[in-house]
Amino acid sequence: MSLYLYLLLLLVIYVVLIHNFLRNKKFHFKIIIALSISLIFIALFQNIKNNEGYAVNQDLPESFYILNSYIDGDNLLILIKEKNREPRLYRMKKNIDLNRFIRKYNSLKKDGQDVVVKKHSSPNKDSLGMYIESVQKKLPPK
Repeated sequence: MSLYLYLLLLLVIYVVLIHNFLRNKKFHFKIIIALSISLIFIALFQNIKNNEGYAVNQDLPESFYILNSYIDGDNLLILIKEKNREPRLYRMKKNIDLNRFIRKYNSLKKDGQDVVVKKHSSPNKDSLGMYIESVQKKLPPK
């Protein structure tokens, strides 16, 4: 919440400074500046929203682990962990193939296998463009 207050404070300061700068300018120039300020802060808000843990509709990464999944109406929320990154929540349209794929992944994880999902560019119509690959665990020497 404090981030939003900070953003609002920056917006007010920015508007006051621009207003003082544009007192003697023409009217259409002021409208263009006001619209540009609005677009900048809308883009900034979207970036903040993407970094706060909201589910994103972006493409999945090339290689990832599925930590958890949840069905929410017509969407499937998937918590994904990439190597050397923080977990991220993705939103995807729910379909039968994706549900089967996640069930298969979860069953392999329950069996104790260390598995990772990787993307491939096969043009199959039935394929999701992903496959499950077993990962070799690197144990330290005795």
